[in-house]
Amino acid sequence: MTVNEGGSLRLYKKALRYAESDPEVFLSTARRAAESILLDIAMQEAVGSKPTLESLLTVLAAKGLVPPKVVLAVRTIQNYGNYGSHAQRNSDEEISSEDIRPCLNALTQLAVWYGRTSKALAEDEARQGLTDIPGTACTTRLADSTLIVVKALLLGCGFEQLLSQRNHRLVQVQLPWSDHLVRDVSRRLLDLAIYNERRVHRLLEAEESVRDQVVPLGRVGYSMGGRNFYLLAARAGRWGNMTAQEFLADPAGAQIAVPKLSDMFDNILAAFSTDEAGLRNMGVSILDVPHHLGLELFHLNRDVLAVGGQNLRMHARDNDGYFELLNSEMLPPQAQETLRSAAANVLIANRAWLADMGAEPADLHRELMRRFHDLGAEKSRFEELVHDLVTHASFPQESSLAGRERLVRHVLFESYRLGEAC
Repeated sequence: MTVNEGGSLRLYKKALRYAESDPEVFLSTARRAAESILLDIAMQEAVGSKPTLESLLTVLAAKGLVPPKVVLAVRTIQNYGNYGSHAQRNSDEEISSEDIRPCLNALTQLAVWYGRTSKALAEDEARQGLTDIPGTACTTRLADSTLIVVKALLLGCGFEQLLSQRNHRLVQVQLPWSDHLVRDVSRRLLDLAIYNERRVHRLLEAEESVRDQVVPLGRVGYSMGGRNFYLLAARAGRWGNMTAQEFLADPAGAQIAVPKLSDMFDNILAAFSTDEAGLRNMGVSILDVPHHLGLELFHLNRDVLAVGGQNLRMHARDNDGYFELLNSEMLPPQAQETLRSAAANVLIANRAWLADMGAEPADLHRELMRRFHDLGAEKSRFEELVHDLVTHASFPQESSLAGRERLVRHVLFESYRLGEAC
């Protein structure tokens, strides 16, 4: 039996869909999701165990691979799963959506921990692979990505062709989007990378090794043109009849679901022009959720407000049950400018690599961006880019081919004004 992060999160999402419509099915699916998550952790850590919830939890907890709070959450899911099985054998005993609320909360707590743990393990594995790639003369190592905004640049700028003209072989390395990209460039584990401009400058200011070795070549655009922030609400929920102005005037009681360790959380602070303590003073609470969660959030709580990526945004636009209570264009000019600045991305290079190439930063940046923007006048190249992004970028598992293409075209137009508005 092969279990992976995608399968575990799929079971988690499936469980959420049953939370209101069929609580008994939710309990059995929640138990399967918990078992799948623990089995995946055991496989990643090469821990041997019988593939049962009890055995997995006992072994992983004994090895310190599952923290006590998460053990408690799994025990809650296990107990409720046993209760659900008992109720099914006794047809007179009905289970309501309110009855399963503690199990629902425990499952979300487990999924949040799993998302963080899996991300850390994946990043460690990718970084180990990076150190295994020998740094040889005439080889340029470029950080690859499955993010549409970044992948479009990596494909459209013609890195491979440009470097081949300088007798360099291009090696692309798939790595997570994080501050580690900048540090890897400083250590010359990477030669080139694209990353958030604001984060790059913070690291240049804070870390001497980064400042000595990393050179920003130039800005490569703004994610979604700087309008990538939104706050999604359910029309049937608490905020369904409220305007953006009314919400900003009194957001007390709002619960915002967002991956807390992300630039999306930073955007919330920018939108409200405050810090985390300020949010609490406003009566706004944060529900830390897995990065890949979609509209299933609203099965957890229809009154919740969601901040996510453009996949979630486009999925919601295809469903009349959701609307953007707040987005960048509804905010005061100062907040809009802050968000636009936070959405800028920059191309960075290792200083020694630039010297080896004999390249001037401004000249190299200008040549790459010229190749990218030429896409607008070359329909065949543009359509090839769309096809490659639909094939290689990351999307929700349930998204259709047509939906993926629509999202790609939307992101390309909003971020780079390539193609046409969707």
